[in-house]
Amino acid sequence: MARDSQHLARTAAPLVRLAQKKLGVVGLLGVLAAAFLYAAVIQPWVEKRFGVALPTLVEVDDSAATKPVPSEAPRIENREPRAPVDNSELSGVLTEVGRDTYLSPAGLRYTRGSEHGTRLAHVMSHTRDDPDRVGQHGVFDSGDPATVLRLIDEAYEKALAGEEVTSEREGDQVVYDIDMRRRIGYVGGQSGNRRGKPAARQIRLVVQGDRLITAFPRRP
Repeated sequence: MARDSQHLARTAAPLVRLAQKKLGVVGLLGVLAAAFLYAAVIQPWVEKRFGVALPTLVEVDDSAATKPVPSEAPRIENREPRAPVDNSELSGVLTEVGRDTYLSPAGLRYTRGSEHGTRLAHVMSHTRDDPDRVGQHGVFDSGDPATVLRLIDEAYEKALAGEEVTSEREGDQVVYDIDMRRRIGYVGGQSGNRRGKPAARQIRLVVQGDRLITAFPRRP
């Protein structure tokens, strides 16, 4: 009898785990009743009557556990396209002051960081559209790295001078929205493409001290 009790406990345990995950209270009770009936009545009777060895519920559960679990639906992430940066194109625009660290004439530091590896690569990802990006994606009209960096320097100098700029502090970062008084890019991404890629005259500039975090065209 003790042996049968141990067997029942072993066979019921995996079903309880499965039922707790996928069924409610009523379903759990139904599964437990079915497990008891199978282990205590059906399996012993069939094996004794016909001499056939039926699988235990533990074996059934183990085989199910080895099946691949279907993955969840893929998440759509707000990933920006990677844009390689050729440092030879930046000579005369940026000064290298350390490993993957550059200083602009206006005093902005481009350092490591972001999913692109460096802030410089991150900024260059805004030189081309990503139509599949969820929401908006600000894109510079110019695809030339030197031109884009000079434009960002111009915006930074306007921000420091308080010209055509609004600012907001977020923790240790400052967010500047600078009106460049001319078209400098457009709004892409899924949202922008649905609206015909509207022109952008502002640059959003996020800095941490003199360290650039991001810069991209935007519309107010």
